[in-house]
Amino acid sequence: MKYLALSLALLFSAPIAQAKDAKEPAKPVAANTKAKTERQVMFNTSSLKYHDPSCRCAEKCTKNCVKASESEAVQGGGVACKLC
Repeated sequence: MKYLALSLALLFSAPIAQAKDAKEPAKPVAANTKAKTERQVMFNTSSLKYHDPSCRCAEKCTKNCVKASESEAVQGGGVACKLC
């Protein structure tokens, strides 16, 4: 009985040890990675200008500014601020 238990333990532990040593295939890069790292801007919905959050114009903009990605601001008709 001891030999049977030992044989089963060796049989089931061998593939696990091999799987740990085997190299894993490279994972493909997600297509939407760019969207996650896109620059965030402050978009003025009245003047249709977008600003870097640290721009002095963005600090003055209060009620008409919304936080958006740069591509969303451009799609909404936005133009980049000339100061930032």
